[in-house]
Amino acid sequence: MTTTNTRVAIVGCGYTELTREPTASIADLAVEACSAATADAGLDLASLDGINLQMHHGDPPTAEVARRLGFDTLRWSADGGLGIVALGRAATAIDNGEARSIVVCKIMESGNPVSTPLIDPETGRVAGRNQFDVPYGLGYTMQRIGLTSRRWMNRYGITAEHLGWLCVTQREHAMLNPNAFFKEPLTMDDYLSSRWIADPVRLLDCDRPVNGAWAYVITSEDIAKTTTHDPVFVLSWVDSPIEMLEFYLLEEDLGPAPSPWLRPLYAESGLTPDDLDVWMLYDGFSFFPLQWMEALNLVPRGGSGPYVEGGTRIRFDGEHPTNTHGGQLSEGRLHGAGHILEAVQQLRGTAGLRQRDGAQNAVVTTAFSTTGAAAILSRI
Repeated sequence: MTTTNTRVAIVGCGYTELTREPTASIADLAVEACSAATADAGLDLASLDGINLQMHHGDPPTAEVARRLGFDTLRWSADGGLGIVALGRAATAIDNGEARSIVVCKIMESGNPVSTPLIDPETGRVAGRNQFDVPYGLGYTMQRIGLTSRRWMNRYGITAEHLGWLCVTQREHAMLNPNAFFKEPLTMDDYLSSRWIADPVRLLDCDRPVNGAWAYVITSEDIAKTTTHDPVFVLSWVDSPIEMLEFYLLEEDLGPAPSPWLRPLYAESGLTPDDLDVWMLYDGFSFFPLQWMEALNLVPRGGSGPYVEGGTRIRFDGEHPTNTHGGQLSEGRLHGAGHILEAVQQLRGTAGLRQRDGAQNAVVTTAFSTTGAAAILSRI
């Protein structure tokens, strides 16, 4: 499924303060963010009839949050779905008539990390995909990212300075974003001197864990016309079918750009890469946005490094503003929710000092450029 038969729109954005240590319960964070998003839309909480809460680990307190929000009727609920996946599920539910107005909320906890055991405690063996890399010392995502990114950098001449320009520019954006966690400037020297994690991955190539919650309200077109702000319509989305050994794939392995699995994104929206004004590209690591640029055919294969060099083209006032909220590298890790909300702010013209004048269409992505998801949003 890459689009809906009826038009659906995002109409409200809600934020909590981002912190490094827990300051409120999970339910409290969700209630605050969902309430803020609904108020931003100018809707009554009782008019909501759907909810999707997502957590990085564990089960979200969906029933408690829905009760505290005061839903009159809860017709649809779901747990999980990273970024665009959650957006697509909610849009589909509205299109199918399962709900009319849904609040989607991402809750993050930085102080309580939980990891999945790599070794089966009963057999003492490593199963599945992990059997091919964990015995050789590749137990962490950043190690795998290091392998694929070094291969990509060597093939196309992408440099550390290219990645540094993305990080420096996104920090500049974060300094203009009242919701962002990081406010201090970042220089190229700061980036290049940050410690190694797994060559070529540096500390400042990695997104930053935070505590907080981000939420948005998605609704049918008829309700969207009654809300406070101009609606932002979901034109199309697509979710990658690739699963096995995804860490070792490059987009070029899947064919010429745009990658085959991304082509329905343009076909269903009726737009081309040239029509996309602002780019909200997932940045769990700094390598990802550049790889997404190439996968989406926003730039030629290998052209992402030269495109971001100097930062001027990707600044909020540049040719194609990229991650104008600061991204996960500087706003904080919200697993793609921040990218969705920033696209909404840009398209409805409420992004403040970082506003791109006249933005009409945005592309938003989630996770890896081989195994993630992408959507096109529009104010038209």
